[in-house]
Amino acid sequence: MRSLAAEDGRALRSDGQRNRDLVVDAALEIFAEDGMMGTVEKIAERAGVSRTTVYRSFPTRQALQIAVATSQFAQIHRIALDAQAGSDGRGSGLVDFVFGAFEYNQANRLYLELFGGRPTAEMRDVHVASRLTIAELTDESRAAGVVRAEVTDDDVALFVGGLSVRLATDRATTQDDWRRSARFALIGLGVPDRLLPPHRIPRAHLDPAATDA
Repeated sequence: MRSLAAEDGRALRSDGQRNRDLVVDAALEIFAEDGMMGTVEKIAERAGVSRTTVYRSFPTRQALQIAVATSQFAQIHRIALDAQAGSDGRGSGLVDFVFGAFEYNQANRLYLELFGGRPTAEMRDVHVASRLTIAELTDESRAAGVVRAEVTDDDVALFVGGLSVRLATDRATTQDDWRRSARFALIGLGVPDRLLPPHRIPRAHLDPAATDA
């Protein structure tokens, strides 16, 4: 028979994880609205928890920022996995990933601003998993002749990460600037322009307000 103490312990851990997730989601929203100096008070209010609860999960601002950035790295991996799942086997997956990553990076710049595209120790596991998926997408595109024969996943990361960091430093950049940069990145990797319609972006990654673009 399970002890009441054990069940209470599991419930407390579950509550703690739920509160942590609420705080991370709220922090992402507040940082997106106010920049990375968004206040703990606003984050707690948005999450529906107390300031004490925020500090219990994240004793320092940097700990919270790293948690948010790690969550964003995980989303980049999800975009890569979705592109891989939807690939036609002839290189379309890499094209969809690049457009999806640029679209996401435009709306969620925090980890780019904080870490210049370089992962911290806390982000490393999810970053490595993401890079493995990107490498598989690159291999597929190279085998299909969509990118040049010498292109590697490091090249893809350099083009996507480097251009994203540059764009993220200027808040005046528009959605069109990010789309054009995605096209230029792919053209630089050798993707023929005929495979790059002007607005080829996976619809799942578009902001609802932009779906008619």
